[in-house]
Amino acid sequence: MQQSFLGNRVVLVAFITLMGAFGLNLTAGQFFEPLHTAFGWDLTILSLAVSLNMITWGVFQPIAGRLIDRFGPKSVISSSVALMGIAFLLSATITQVWQFFVYYGVLTAIGFAGCGSMANSVLVSRWYMKKRAKMLSRSSMGMNIGQLVLLPLTGFLIANTGFRTAFVVLGLIILVVVVPLVLSLVKNNPQDVGQFPDGDETSSVSSTKSALLSEALRSSHFWIASLGFASCGFTLYFVTMHLPKFAVDLGGSTSLGGQLLGIAALASAISMWLTGQLSNKFGKKNLLVALYVIRLAAFIWLAIAPGIWQLYLFAIVYGTASMPIIPLVTGIIGDRFGKNAMGSILGFSWLLHQVFAALGVFLGGYLRSISGSYNNAFWMGAAILALGTVITLFMKREEVTLQTKTVQAQ
Repeated sequence: MQQSFLGNRVVLVAFITLMGAFGLNLTAGQFFEPLHTAFGWDLTILSLAVSLNMITWGVFQPIAGRLIDRFGPKSVISSSVALMGIAFLLSATITQVWQFFVYYGVLTAIGFAGCGSMANSVLVSRWYMKKRAKMLSRSSMGMNIGQLVLLPLTGFLIANTGFRTAFVVLGLIILVVVVPLVLSLVKNNPQDVGQFPDGDETSSVSSTKSALLSEALRSSHFWIASLGFASCGFTLYFVTMHLPKFAVDLGGSTSLGGQLLGIAALASAISMWLTGQLSNKFGKKNLLVALYVIRLAAFIWLAIAPGIWQLYLFAIVYGTASMPIIPLVTGIIGDRFGKNAMGSILGFSWLLHQVFAALGVFLGGYLRSISGSYNNAFWMGAAILALGTVITLFMKREEVTLQTKTVQAQ
């Protein structure tokens, strides 16, 4: 009896993996207050661990990409998820601030680089070509659902059991649930089990060709997609890290920022599903431009109409244009350059994304410090998004024939 197509199972595991990976990596801020209370560590010092995490994650993206291209996504994702889980278990033992920097700032970030969006996008792209955008969107919804589930769970655990138990429970969730799922249910390629991308034999020929990283770096298409993506990184993490502080500046409670980010995550999940459904009809480029414009409008809204109720509208509009950008850029790069070197190519693109993300977090805080307001930072974010939108408009829709190389699939 012929085995049913395993692509849907792979997408489900990618969804669950992204839930755990993004959920854990974004919990750090909730540990700041209990760590400050327990050890007296300054919040500025603890915030540096987040910056270290972002830079380490970015630097290791190309490395993880090369490992995926060589050994396949399954082994890299499973070992990286395990490293994140172990890092959280180790965090339960911390007594010195340097340990938090090592366990969260370095080890968690290295693990996240190998099991986050880039790694799972490569995995899903190996299983789908015709439905790539739709399936990338479905798996990427795990990023939003992870925030909606694991961030409140973290707060509950810290409040009721303490930060050490919270670290242990979160680490065990990853080790006991996610790692076994990846090891038992994921295959690197459909060819490994005698199947074809999309379950369609007609997809098999084109799926064996891919561009090399060196070819992608000489392609204007890669740089257009990646520089537009960098504007996403700059504004995405600026909002994630500074929106709670801005809400307090406007007279909101300390919990308002978390509520707003939750609203944004829910709007992002809905938008993620919609963009996946609409990508074939309207095209990835057109949807990507539309999302950049929507996020640009959200930043302008904050700059000209600051107020508590305006923040709720911002969260909805911004959330609509936040995470859905990721699978669209991934799909565009995968469609153009193929799957066999996709880890290396996407890893380099993500490195640019994270460098700009760290820059956005730093400049947002710096401008707030010297001016006493986030207004200039919002206009700066709007200007960068406008530039990213214009750059993306120059992306050609037609396929560009690159020198290709047939590479044996992992």
